[in-house]
Amino acid sequence: MRYLGILSIVSLLFISISIANAIPPSGNVPISLTIPSNAVSFYNISFYNNLASTVNISLNIGQAKIQYGFFFSNMGVKPSQFSLAPNKSESVLFSFVPTGQYTSLPQALNISYTQNGVSRYFIISATIVPITNMIYHVYAPSSIVPTSPLKFNASVLNQLGQDVPVPISYRLNNSQGKTVSLSSQSVVLTNLGVDQFSFSLPLNSTIAPGQYTLYVYTNYGGQTSLGSANINISAYSAVLTSSSSNINIFGGTSTMTVVNTGNENLSNSDFTLPVNGFNSLFLTAKSVSLGTAQLSASGVTSSVNYLMPGQALTISYSISYLPIYILIVIIIVVIAIFLYLNRKISISKEVVEHKVVGGFVDVKIALKIKNVSKKSINDLEISDFVPPHALKVSSVGPKAGRISKVADGLSISWKETDLQPNDEVLLMYEMKSKVGIIGSINLKPAICLFRVGNKELKRKSNSLILNIR
Repeated sequence: MRYLGILSIVSLLFISISIANAIPPSGNVPISLTIPSNAVSFYNISFYNNLASTVNISLNIGQAKIQYGFFFSNMGVKPSQFSLAPNKSESVLFSFVPTGQYTSLPQALNISYTQNGVSRYFIISATIVPITNMIYHVYAPSSIVPTSPLKFNASVLNQLGQDVPVPISYRLNNSQGKTVSLSSQSVVLTNLGVDQFSFSLPLNSTIAPGQYTLYVYTNYGGQTSLGSANINISAYSAVLTSSSSNINIFGGTSTMTVVNTGNENLSNSDFTLPVNGFNSLFLTAKSVSLGTAQLSASGVTSSVNYLMPGQALTISYSISYLPIYILIVIIIVVIAIFLYLNRKISISKEVVEHKVVGGFVDVKIALKIKNVSKKSINDLEISDFVPPHALKVSSVGPKAGRISKVADGLSISWKETDLQPNDEVLLMYEMKSKVGIIGSINLKPAICLFRVGNKELKRKSNSLILNIR
């Protein structure tokens, strides 16, 4: 019944060992056992018959000395009676239930038994140790900035004196008791005494500044051991900014994204998308992902006062340079209209006839000058340059021109005293060139010098290229 009572205990620790005990025992050498407390321990002890005849063994653990009742709440044995033939052995299962007390010194338990009715005993030397592997100390920095994992050390007290795998868990709690980070790791205790291990707990870089508590704990043999350390999370500012711009000669967009990667609020002075004075004139749109977009002398900002840790803000604007091109077109049109309305005279040049005869080409050219103003034009002098390869130049029509030699060829000119509004004059001349030495004739603009009132002005005609085939 005592043995069955031991088996009913929930927390069990079974260690199977084989300890040879000759019958009769060879001297009183103790059988040494290390028995964890707060658990049921089982040990196999072998009895060996080294006699020439069969022996009958009867175990009576109730006759153990005072240490049994002081250190153990219960002990059991099975079988308690058995017979051993010569050179045979019997494995006997002993069970121990410690009272919860610890003793670092071996305690002698005299176990009584009878051998063929003769009283004998053997000694069990038992050391009772706690099964819990205590968290001895936690070494952590008193203050950190959460830009990297929290690194700390923990000392674990190994009281079993054997290699033991132990799960270590750790967590960081804020002042309200909320866990902000947790992790775990398995370690192996290898030395009797204190083992020290290093750990790393990941942290969110935006964790709020303040006082935190690091808890390190282990659960072994149904018991939990806990250690702790206080840690101050310091405040720090950090901002991650990325920009992109797609602006060409016609305009485009510019964007900036700001992320608060620190753990304190970020002032809005840190998120302004610059816009130079020139581009601000052509701004067509502006937007922000938080608050309202505002345009200041430095650029586009948001109306929000700050960014919270981990919060992101996108600012963008669009510009168009189309008004510049519209203005340029308007200016060109205005200038063209102005010049057209103030041209005074129009002068045009054209080839009215050309023909190839006997290897020579004859070209007839006409100049038309017209007063397109509302004022009288005086002292007109019209001149035209003849290409140097011209063999002959002659004036044609009612207005005879004056032919003269210049540095690069010949020139023909005419003079008119005046030209009234809407009056025009037609001037013509002919030139002859040899076909074999030319493929085309480049006719430069004719020039007209004239006077309107006290102003002396100059106008040019169009130029011509005559291809000869």
